[in-house]
Amino acid sequence: MSPAEAQIRIADLRTQVAQHDELYYRRATPEITDFGYDTLKRELAGLEAQFPLFASADSPTQRVGDDRVQGFVEIAHRQKMLSLDNTYNEAEVRAFHTRLAKLLESDDLRYTVEPKIDGLAVSLTYEEGKLVRAVTRGKGDRGDDVTANVRTIRSLPHTLHGAAPRVVEIRGEIYLTAAEFERINAERAAAGEDLYANPRNLAAGTIKQLDTAEVAKRKLEIVLYSLGYCEPAVVASQTELHEKLRAWRLPVVEKIWPVRGIDAAWAAIGELDALRRSFAYGTDGAVVKLDAMAQQREVGATDKAPRWAIAYKYKPDTARTRLRAITIQVGKTGILSPVAELDPVVLAGSTVRRATLHNEDEIRRKDIRVGDLVEIEKAGEVIPAVLKSFPEERLAGAAEFDLSAAVGGKCPVCVGKIARVEVDTESGVGAAWKCQNYDCRAQRAGRLTFFCSRRALAIDGAGEIVAAKLVELDLVRDPPDIFDVALETLATLNLGTTEEPRTFGEKNATKIVAAREAARALPLEKWLYALSVPDVGESTARELAKRHRSFAELADSTLLRAVLKKAELVERRELEAPASRKNPAKTDEEKVRRKELCAQLDPEIAALDAGPLAGVPSEIGPAVAASAREFFASEHGRRLLVKLRALGIDPQGTVAAAGVFTGKTFVLTGTLPTLKREDAEQKILAAGGKVSGSVSKKTSYVLAGADAGSKLEKAQAIGVPVINEAEFLKMLS
Repeated sequence: MSPAEAQIRIADLRTQVAQHDELYYRRATPEITDFGYDTLKRELAGLEAQFPLFASADSPTQRVGDDRVQGFVEIAHRQKMLSLDNTYNEAEVRAFHTRLAKLLESDDLRYTVEPKIDGLAVSLTYEEGKLVRAVTRGKGDRGDDVTANVRTIRSLPHTLHGAAPRVVEIRGEIYLTAAEFERINAERAAAGEDLYANPRNLAAGTIKQLDTAEVAKRKLEIVLYSLGYCEPAVVASQTELHEKLRAWRLPVVEKIWPVRGIDAAWAAIGELDALRRSFAYGTDGAVVKLDAMAQQREVGATDKAPRWAIAYKYKPDTARTRLRAITIQVGKTGILSPVAELDPVVLAGSTVRRATLHNEDEIRRKDIRVGDLVEIEKAGEVIPAVLKSFPEERLAGAAEFDLSAAVGGKCPVCVGKIARVEVDTESGVGAAWKCQNYDCRAQRAGRLTFFCSRRALAIDGAGEIVAAKLVELDLVRDPPDIFDVALETLATLNLGTTEEPRTFGEKNATKIVAAREAARALPLEKWLYALSVPDVGESTARELAKRHRSFAELADSTLLRAVLKKAELVERRELEAPASRKNPAKTDEEKVRRKELCAQLDPEIAALDAGPLAGVPSEIGPAVAASAREFFASEHGRRLLVKLRALGIDPQGTVAAAGVFTGKTFVLTGTLPTLKREDAEQKILAAGGKVSGSVSKKTSYVLAGADAGSKLEKAQAIGVPVINEAEFLKMLS
């Protein structure tokens, strides 16, 4: 891979990981498995190591995922709340032990093996034995204050039993039992509402509700297993900690395995796997930790994860059943997705009748045919998938699957033209069939559902069923048309059949009307994301909205033109470089000519980087620029803008005015004398600056207060200027 190709792939991977971080940590609606996510991050980390020129302190490989959302007060953790590194095989678990043995100069190490709970991480602070605060992990050093919501958990005592330290942070996971999850989904099904995907996502979404009364209706539970800041110290090991948690009468895991040596740890991982399905909470792995806390402190941690612990992820549950048919669904982008229709089978506690087959290439690679006995997998975060078939048990006459032939070469919904296109998959870039008709009814319904979803404009009540009916009745062609559907029309929608009608009702219709009016005031980033612009996820929409004042400015963006111009110049320079791998120079004269050409191209590229592209993040790359420009130049893109103007909707971007901090990047650390951290951040942003969570050579200033930690030390080590609050305010004035 050439440096130019690596730069493009790194930018693409960072965009993908950022989008999946947004979905998992902030929206609780992940779209890929943990393994698929880890595969992306490992590829990114490998490329950053191979091409250090493109490494960045802001890369998702260098930071903890961020679960903070708007509406909550941010609170600093007294001790950072880190993530865990994941591993998927025995060799990596043993390599973890080898690293620790080398660091500690001993092969005789004691561990604990504990369940890895599939919930939402939270830190509880007890002062003098009283619960005073509950904070999500956030971005590791600070998270969202969810104290009021956590107090609704009935199994959690607000006062520790017996003697307690002056201050202690106790970490754990919030979860929903399978029974409570089924109860909530049954109520939603009866009301014609979309069902929740799984207990983990629902628990994470619930704890971030702003209405505590609504949180209380869902019976959240909690399990505690880890220690943060504690003064004075009360335990010396993980084993002692679990005993202390029980003595305080806190909810804890059913069992831990204190073991000696990695062989015993691996055996305990197997024992836990045999027991975990009987636990009240979902588990997807085992956590191996050094038992002695003195040794934990000795080996330390990276900015992202402790070196003294690792999570081993179990293989997802699987089952065998018969594939009876393959049906085709059309999504909001027009991709035709094959779906396996199965003989019902119980898997991971629920009955499975359908599973994804990903795409036609996957079906052929796995040699899956209608009538086959197949193995399916339930990975927890996505719908079940078909893993493989068993050709040796295949019925006679089973033919290879041909998607185009199965649909007669046309879209099964609109009978429009279909074509093969490249798409991103968990295993890389693949091919899929796509309906070419933007106005296909299935695509229209999918776009409307997404437009109204909580991640987009949050038009509550307009779920998948309602969206499909509005499109079916030709009441909505483009998503903004929902603003023109009258209350009376919404109220009388029949979501059932002629024989068994089910009227939507005035109460539900009123909810949609109120929500769509509130959506008018949402910022450009929300509207940009809601309109399903190809390649523009939430983080990319946010970055675009920071640099454009309106849709009109974005549709004729000089910034996007500059991104494409730079990509063109970089590609040309790569091709014309004297040592080009793709197009090597054949003579000395040609090498001289090319060297002169590159000398002309370099200043042009540098001028773009220093001018219109200064400070532009990797999310806004050539693919995004091309997609956005093509979208707004298309017939349907122009039609959307006309409709928004007719509705009087003109979302505004968050373009920062030029100020004294324009082009400057700040890192904040410690406690400031008078300013809250969020106030200081707002002042920096208002003055045109940026705020980063980590120190690098690109950092302009570190704003340090009392009890500043490793960020201050790193700044001093690499020569980044350090200022105090008084100097900061003087610069502002």
